[in-house]
Formats: sequence, structure tokens, C-alpha cells
Amino acid sequence: MSMWQFMASLDGYIAANTPENDKGLTEKEKNELFEWL
Repeated sequence: MSMWQFMASLDGYIAANTPENDKGLTEKEKNELFEWL
């Protein structure tokens, strides 16, 4: 995984898990992201 891919996934993780954002990722999406990483 390149640094750019890591930073993009980190940005997505932070955006999905901030308390201000009510949408976030579903459990299925979180599991798929974890498996991809």
C-alpha cells in the first residue's frame, strides 16, 4: 500500500467516524474496508 492510499483510507476513516457526521459507514462497509486494507 502506498502512502497516498494509506492517507486516503485514513481520511475516509476519520470522515466516517467523526461524531458530527451522522451518516458514517455501515458495519458491512467497515468490514469491507478492513478486509481491503
